[in-house]
Amino acid sequence: MLYEIDGVPAFRLELYDNSVAYKWKNLIKSIYVGDGKDIDNRRTFYQYKTVNEIKKDLITAINNINIFLKHEFIQLPTNFDQDDYNKLHITFEKLSGEFDNPTKLMMMAPTTVKESVRDLNYCIHALENFSKNPTNLQIQWTKLRKETPRIPLEKSEYYHTHFEEKANEVYLSYNELGKNFIDLWKDGLSGDYEKQKNNHYIGADIKISFRNKKNIFHSEFISWCKDNNIDPYKKTNGIGNLPLGKITWHNTVRLTKNSKIDIIEGVQ
Repeated sequence: MLYEIDGVPAFRLELYDNSVAYKWKNLIKSIYVGDGKDIDNRRTFYQYKTVNEIKKDLITAINNINIFLKHEFIQLPTNFDQDDYNKLHITFEKLSGEFDNPTKLMMMAPTTVKESVRDLNYCIHALENFSKNPTNLQIQWTKLRKETPRIPLEKSEYYHTHFEEKANEVYLSYNELGKNFIDLWKDGLSGDYEKQKNNHYIGADIKISFRNKKNIFHSEFISWCKDNNIDPYKKTNGIGNLPLGKITWHNTVRLTKNSKIDIIEGVQ
């Protein structure tokens, strides 16, 4: 598959020879429209926003939701600290429901409100994980189609999981609504958090690594796992990297915060 950014070929994705890559490719073929809107341009390049821009988007999302619900269902954050983010995430969980069991709000509300609920979650994670030097590119598939399917991983497919990152390698992204073990550690929560969900599905979203890193886990996260009786290197936990393939860059200078991305050659 050849991807372009701002009308210029940016990278070609060559898939690995494994069942996870095959299933991902077939999933994309089943939902690919080719109208230039398959990729969520805004969220794919969200990490290139500033903290103040993200905070502004978060406030806008909260205001949109409150106006629709006709009361102050969500209080605006005061400190923009982890306590605020944890409270907002709990609110998001109430508004959104689960991936396969959305709330009535997410089934019936206008698109602008649904997008504001999604922004609530996305802005929180963007602020929690903000970096001036992003180490990956999250290719976000549009959530505006009628269906966003996913495929459960088979037990044997976890075998492909590894716990390192390689520059230009492509991995499955998180395909859940909730917090995985790493999120719980970052947010100061325990391993028995009610909405804890690791990644056990193949979905459309992918991430491209910009770096080589021998171990994706921080030493403090490994300590947190020990305290919570969790084996961080157990592949079936669903917190490692599941590789799909590698990319060849055509023009990396096109990666700017205002970039747009489209699939310009159909899935083959």
